[in-house]
Amino acid sequence: MKKKTIQSILWPVIILLAWLVYRSPISLKEFQEETNYRKSAVIQDLKDIRTAQIAFKDKYRVYASNFNSLLSFVKNDSIAVVKAMGETPDSLTEDQALLSGIISRDTLFVPVYQTIYNKDYLDTRDSRFPFNLDKLSTVPFSDETFSMESGNIIKGKVVVQVFEASTNYSIFLSGLDAKNKGIDLNKKLKVGSMSEASINGNWGE
Repeated sequence: MKKKTIQSILWPVIILLAWLVYRSPISLKEFQEETNYRKSAVIQDLKDIRTAQIAFKDKYRVYASNFNSLLSFVKNDSIAVVKAMGETPDSLTEDQALLSGIISRDTLFVPVYQTIYNKDYLDTRDSRFPFNLDKLSTVPFSDETFSMESGNIIKGKVVVQVFEASTNYSIFLSGLDAKNKGIDLNKKLKVGSMSEASINGNWGE
């Protein structure tokens, strides 16, 4: 084979290899950025789920065991809100003013959705990920549903209600090439715990 022919074959290969070497660090950086973006979306959803679970427990004294119950509660149920009518004098406590008839209390029933996902709450959310109640149970960037369970544990001879909502990295990183990127795809991103009396997330909050 002539020298020129060999060169004509090798040069494209050399250029391709050089491009791959050049692109490798950039690809890793892009992967890390996309991973962080997707992780942030999942964390925001887990926070939204926790907010609903806290309201559910406040009313029913237990956490919801599944999304059907939780979403039905948020969409269709109401929460009792006690409102004081009148003004309490500086010289009295609210209870004293109530007993003397200076003020009164009225119980209002407010839709759960309007109460827990009000404007103040929505203003604290990550604005990159618009709130969508109908997709609360779905893991971002997938068609999978968050795992959810609830129950109780004994802590210091006291029965404590617990819940956990979670998903694996492999689910929300679906479609990305995570091979040799230092990611444990079996690792969980979760909020709450079935073994500890905690409603914190495991992302370091």
